[in-house]
Amino acid sequence: MKKMFILFILLFLGSGCSSFSESSYDTLLSEGLSSSINIYNTFRSGYKYYLPKGLKKIGHEGSNEVFSYEDSIFYMYVDRVSYFNKTKKDYNVKPDVYFSKELLKDDKFGYTEIKKLENEKYFVEIMYNYAKIEVIVDKENIPNILLYGMSILSSISYQDEVLANLMGEDALKANEVVYNIFESAETESEYLQIVEEYGQYEEKDEIVDPDFIRR
Repeated sequence: MKKMFILFILLFLGSGCSSFSESSYDTLLSEGLSSSINIYNTFRSGYKYYLPKGLKKIGHEGSNEVFSYEDSIFYMYVDRVSYFNKTKKDYNVKPDVYFSKELLKDDKFGYTEIKKLENEKYFVEIMYNYAKIEVIVDKENIPNILLYGMSILSSISYQDEVLANLMGEDALKANEVVYNIFESAETESEYLQIVEEYGQYEEKDEIVDPDFIRR
């Protein structure tokens, strides 16, 4: 399944398709939910994930990740504390925004919300698997963002033992930025502020225990 979804991403992105309608977003998100990506190329303290080709890492600090795709900037926040505490919250679909959908698969949950901005761009939020991605894009790039976003979020794998140690040392509680992934943003202003701040960081390799990588 993981190879099929990655192949689907490559074929779709390579086709340059830009004729997707709002109803087609459901198809892309459903494909992402049904995928099971068990390969990883990025390792952090307490979690790991797969970053697809086409995305470039431009910033990372703690649970904050910043990627670039063409002219767009992805901001991702991984909520290690909420995952460890198994926090859950229902999402109510919002009929007054451009696109709104609850995401559910087994014990994983989240939502996708897309708002049209005054400058004719779109603010995309994807929350799933205790992590959230935000990005501002042109309408024709929304399908690409949904594919990339679901690929990353679905692939995140948490290391319970590592997180337990970090929580026991209060390392996460002391250093985590207060950021509520369970609520969609009222405006894009916080996203712009975060990208401006974390986009200044150069990518640094974390020192990770080799045993952690093999898990």
